[in-house]
Amino acid sequence: MTEHRGTAARRASWLPPVPLIGAKILDLRKRSILMAVTAAFTVGLPVIFYGIRIIYHLSDPARYGPAGTPSAFATTVTLMAEFGFIAAVALGATAGSDDLADGMFRHLVITGRSRLALYLARIPAGLSILLVLAALGFSVAALVTGFLNDPHAPGALTPSAGSLAGAGVWLELYLVIGFTVGLGLGAAMGQRTVPVVLLIVLEIIVTPALADHAIPYFVNVERLFVGVAMDQLQPAVLAGAVHVGPTGGKFQIPPMPVWAMAAVIAGWIIGWQVVGAWKMATRDA
Repeated sequence: MTEHRGTAARRASWLPPVPLIGAKILDLRKRSILMAVTAAFTVGLPVIFYGIRIIYHLSDPARYGPAGTPSAFATTVTLMAEFGFIAAVALGATAGSDDLADGMFRHLVITGRSRLALYLARIPAGLSILLVLAALGFSVAALVTGFLNDPHAPGALTPSAGSLAGAGVWLELYLVIGFTVGLGLGAAMGQRTVPVVLLIVLEIIVTPALADHAIPYFVNVERLFVGVAMDQLQPAVLAGAVHVGPTGGKFQIPPMPVWAMAAVIAGWIIGWQVVGAWKMATRDA
């Protein structure tokens, strides 16, 4: 009787237990290539970027300014967001489809665990890896900006702590979007390659190309792209950064109200989680 009740309770619970989340974290960490790419695009990118700038400055201070200039910070964080988005999508798509790809989905289902719990466990598991690495990389950028800048140089005032914190929150939100959308799309498609390619094309090529011009009678549709909302939500401290894409990220869409930006971002995050969870709940084992 006790065993039957335990099985029924486990089947009915949709909240993922801590051991299930831990198992998913361990599963993702075992994917060495994926972890290496994620670390390279979050921690490695600012380390290499600032390392090169420091070497240039030490070799010729008159020609190359200090490494911690505000423009260098803006470029670093923007590149971390754009390349980190790729890593986040790959991590999310892998988390959403690895059980199917590895042939383990049937074994997980027959344990009686709620399929919704199996899906939801992937969210904290993947984000715990991604956001920690992004925080480490951002810390490098913030520390270099704070300690290796020349505040006496023209236009080189060090950004305030609040501005740096705002940029960090924006960066983390950008990566959360990439991971959650990749997770939902990966779970829906049952594979990771196509979702990664689709989202890279959408974010790096399609969104900047559409947002470069406000197309008459199409502006509100353009505003539904999450990249447009994130670009308009970008902190002022990141203005003037180097971007990746056909337009350099200089979107020309009329400004959106904050509530509209929040609605678009929340819609992408929640909507794709609903799609991914529904597909996992209805997929044949």
